[in-house]
Amino acid sequence: MLHRSFIYETAAEVLVTILLVLMLVCIYAGWKVGLKRMKTNAEREGSAMGTTISAMLGLLAFLLAFTFGMSASRYDTRRENIVDEANAIGTAILRADLYPEEERTAFRNDFHHYLEARIRYFEVGQDIVEAEKAKSEADTYGTQLWARAAKLSHQPDRYAATLQMIPALNDMLDISTTRLMAELARVPDSIVTMLFVLSLATAFYLGYSSAGKERLDWFVAVGFCVLTSVVVYITLDLDRPRRGLIRLNTSHQAMMELRKLF
Repeated sequence: MLHRSFIYETAAEVLVTILLVLMLVCIYAGWKVGLKRMKTNAEREGSAMGTTISAMLGLLAFLLAFTFGMSASRYDTRRENIVDEANAIGTAILRADLYPEEERTAFRNDFHHYLEARIRYFEVGQDIVEAEKAKSEADTYGTQLWARAAKLSHQPDRYAATLQMIPALNDMLDISTTRLMAELARVPDSIVTMLFVLSLATAFYLGYSSAGKERLDWFVAVGFCVLTSVVVYITLDLDRPRRGLIRLNTSHQAMMELRKLF
């Protein structure tokens, strides 16, 4: 259900730490290479390197902004989906009150189990096995709820109540699928890989362009690498809803509040 690639399975902290170290190494390597090359053709390369560095920095900034925008958009979508699902479940639970006591009790019992399964689906975090169990349990109770509503729809004296319950159940079941698809929709690994490669290449050419100085300015070099790594980390963290520092706990409170209905 929840396929995880190598990049996604690796902690964002580890990826960013590796990126930071490699960027520093690339800056130093570029500076060393530049020292050897620019002794013979400093004038000819100086102007061209300035243009090249400006272009690469612009490209890196564009890719960082593009990738961050993708992650932020997906984060907002996931947050909205949780609230929408809570609203859909709450509406369906309240509409169970339209039935006589026997059917109402049966509906609310299944709704309670369904809600707990959906809450557990979020709270198990990155334990994919438990997440799949919770989803399977929720699907089972969702099927029972639908079957009960469909059966009652054939009874004329339950027609008015069923007319309200069916659309509510439709919305409730549909949003769970929408939420799953939103969770699976991540920034493609190819874009993340390209971001890493471009960061390393830019670091190398920054070091290369500094070869005209007697000493490499590590203050500037480290600052550039750290700031780039921080932006990359936030981008990756936004795209990992089941772990990391940026979570969906606030939106999840909307699901927790539904327990008060029981």
